[in-house]
Amino acid sequence: MKKQDQHAAATADLHGSHHTLSRRSVVGSLAAVSAVAPSLIRAEFEPHVTPAPLGAANMMDAITSEKIRRARLSGPSQVTANATVAEMDAQGRLTVLSKGTNEWVCFPGNENIIGDVPMAADPMGMQWFTDLLARKPKPTNSSPGLMYMLCGAYQHSYTDPFDRTSPPIPIGPHWMLLWPFDAAAAGLGTVMRDAGTMVMFAGTPYAHLHICGSPWDGNEYRPGDRIIRTLTYSRA
Repeated sequence: MKKQDQHAAATADLHGSHHTLSRRSVVGSLAAVSAVAPSLIRAEFEPHVTPAPLGAANMMDAITSEKIRRARLSGPSQVTANATVAEMDAQGRLTVLSKGTNEWVCFPGNENIIGDVPMAADPMGMQWFTDLLARKPKPTNSSPGLMYMLCGAYQHSYTDPFDRTSPPIPIGPHWMLLWPFDAAAAGLGTVMRDAGTMVMFAGTPYAHLHICGSPWDGNEYRPGDRIIRTLTYSRA
């Protein structure tokens, strides 16, 4: 029997006013409707949709999950656990991967692009960063911003904020206080370091404090703790 005939028979059996249905006929009718209904629904509501292969969908889910995991490692878990996770294109447009509940945004970065690194930024940090992407003469954040890059980074320069061609410089885990510090007035260096603090992009409107490590490094003090002084040597 054709599917259309099965459907008609099933409808007549289920709704006809002059038939008494046996258990066998009900089961058979439901089976006939079930065989026809999925194709009718697809034809009615999804005339142009071709379902993606299951493997491809699972792969995309896995990639997105890894991006979210990587982004949340870019800053302290106290902020990234509830931050929005997004990707940013070259024009500064965001694609949200996971909506957060605080004001922070973190990014997974792209290991194939120098300068596109995992990072977490507060609102003023985001303002500073989008101004830099837009190559504005100076950042427009009205108060100091915070940005974390605790996964480390590669970038082209620590002196020119707009350099996109110099050989990449490897940089360890660090965080930044985004405000135009004067290196000489603060007594700070202007050369990249593997520890301590420097002023990056010194002498430009994008100068800021670059602080190696994490603010959560070290041990918390508890009453009664004793101090352990370490001995270091300096070059003569």
